[in-house]
Amino acid sequence: MTATDNGVSMRPMVASDLEQIVRLDRTTGGEARTGFFERRLRAEQARPEGFFSCVAQSGDQVAGFILGHLLDGEFGVKGKVAVLDAIGVDPALRRRGLARTLLGEFDRSALARGASEMRTQAEWDQPGLVEFFSAADFRLAPRVVLERPTEFVSF
Repeated sequence: MTATDNGVSMRPMVASDLEQIVRLDRTTGGEARTGFFERRLRAEQARPEGFFSCVAQSGDQVAGFILGHLLDGEFGVKGKVAVLDAIGVDPALRRRGLARTLLGEFDRSALARGASEMRTQAEWDQPGLVEFFSAADFRLAPRVVLERPTEFVSF
């Protein structure tokens, strides 16, 4: 466990964090993604070299979190890329640098695992998140994400 200047401790996610992480995530996304976070914890426990997390703890409360994983060679990219999957900070603690501290921990974890680049995505209707990523030097990627319902798949 690592302590920060503001008395918040940083450590990997554990099972007892799940309820608080889901609650914090809901403040940004609006819905509970319990299954997602449970799967991510299991993946990190099974493959810590490919999945990683950081939880900011203040007292006995989760103040924030960040989760990510590595891609290696997917979508034609050479080398490892760190993918930031989820980030959240307690609304009462926002605008105090905690998300930047979590992102710094994410950077260190990604570099230690050999990643040379970081990627993430955000919904345009979450301006606070988009602004945070912009302030953290994320830029629009030179690719277009395409999607469609799977009902049209006919191989």
